[in-house]
Amino acid sequence: MNFAEYLLENTRENETDFVLGNRHLLTYQDLHEKVDALASYLNERFGCGNEILLNSDNSPFFIIAYLGIIRSGNTAVIIETRISDAHLEDILHRCSISAFFVQNRYRPRFQAPDEVMTESFLESLPRGMSPPVADSGNDDTAVILFTSGSTGQKKGVMLSHKNLRANTESIIRYLELTEADRIYAVLPFSYTFGTSLLNTHLRAGGSVVLGNPIFLGSILNEIDAYECTGFAGVPSTYQILINKTNFLKRSFPTIRYFQQAGGHLAEKFKLMIEESFRDKKFYTMYGLTEATARCSYLPPHLLREKTGSIGRGIPGVRLEVIKPDGTLAKPHEIGEITIVGDNVMKGYYKDPEATRERIREGRLYTGDIATVDEEGYVYYLERRSNIIKSGGFRISPKEVESVINRIDGVSLGIVMGITDELLGESVGAVVRPEKGSNQALYETILHGCGQELPSYKIPRKVLFLDEFPLNSSLKYDMERLKQMLESNEGVQGTNLFIQKA
Repeated sequence: MNFAEYLLENTRENETDFVLGNRHLLTYQDLHEKVDALASYLNERFGCGNEILLNSDNSPFFIIAYLGIIRSGNTAVIIETRISDAHLEDILHRCSISAFFVQNRYRPRFQAPDEVMTESFLESLPRGMSPPVADSGNDDTAVILFTSGSTGQKKGVMLSHKNLRANTESIIRYLELTEADRIYAVLPFSYTFGTSLLNTHLRAGGSVVLGNPIFLGSILNEIDAYECTGFAGVPSTYQILINKTNFLKRSFPTIRYFQQAGGHLAEKFKLMIEESFRDKKFYTMYGLTEATARCSYLPPHLLREKTGSIGRGIPGVRLEVIKPDGTLAKPHEIGEITIVGDNVMKGYYKDPEATRERIREGRLYTGDIATVDEEGYVYYLERRSNIIKSGGFRISPKEVESVINRIDGVSLGIVMGITDELLGESVGAVVRPEKGSNQALYETILHGCGQELPSYKIPRKVLFLDEFPLNSSLKYDMERLKQMLESNEGVQGTNLFIQKA
């Protein structure tokens, strides 16, 4: 079944709202009519199997264009709105784009004179059109999403209709989503975690509130006002809410669950949330674009018992840790997280070599290092590419982070490798202080690390910031933070302090 057809299958007679928000409203009836009209136009104008670009913030425009492109039998090529000019130019050069759906505010970035469609185009389409009969096979590419590659060039991840259906069905199942569920969405739909929120609630017949990702503090009242049952975020989302708002003191009477993926959230923050919201579920999850969205989850009742675990595979997915010799890791042995299931991508766009490297014998090798316990629960340790290679030593940033984040006065610490002319790389840390003197906290961090770590793991540079920059997925912008550490950027600023050990 065509993926968009699958998402819309059960709601054609639904008279309720699908999209809500202080700037947005879209009923299921309007959604179906507009998607049918757009899909009919695209199918008649372009046929099937073409690449059609989508560049938009979270909005009804994004949703209608996304579903219409897929429903017409074409491929939605989704790019983030904050993409750099260089990356945009590279993607446009590599792809064979037949048409562009671009939110009007971003129209000046696209020079193509024809086939650039904005909000006004969707409004001009006639109503009452029948959806096309698009012959989409299970393995046809429905969506291409772009993720950062190790070379700096963004890799296009090709997701098939089967990939998307399988992952959507699994997530609905373990979250127990129904038509009564309403998610408050701040994550961009151009990011695989954000897209999955859209997909699952549409298939379940629920609803989505489009929130403001820039001013996270403003969302708290809206969660209550729109009677949301769910909230999803990446680590930075929760850390900002905890540190900058009264999030932990709220009651959120309609919220049923919180979900977190998109990186490692320090255990102290998870436990703060669990302690503050005893009547709600907190789902820790693990995923990556190459596996459609999500691959594992930790049942909320095991949060304290399995501290630090990303859980086990979601329904229909095998999450296994494989040692370098190709055998399964036994309890407490270390290996690479691998994924087997219908959610594993078709491959990288026009990059068969990289595809063969990541997918071998139907198994996706993630590049993430982990261990397992006696019950098969997986514990993420490190991204292989993040290991700091310093003067012949191999250093885990997460190990140093765990020490720094236990130090009094530290709100959050992030550790990474920075260029070192003598050692190749050395340890750098970016810290958000709770209060007090940065100089005193700096000395406390060096002392605390010296008590628990060998000298080569102690940070050579510590950068103090009140606010961490975010990337387009609302995660901490590691490239920017590394650049700031290496260039000593902002050393004269009032809100940061940097010094060599």
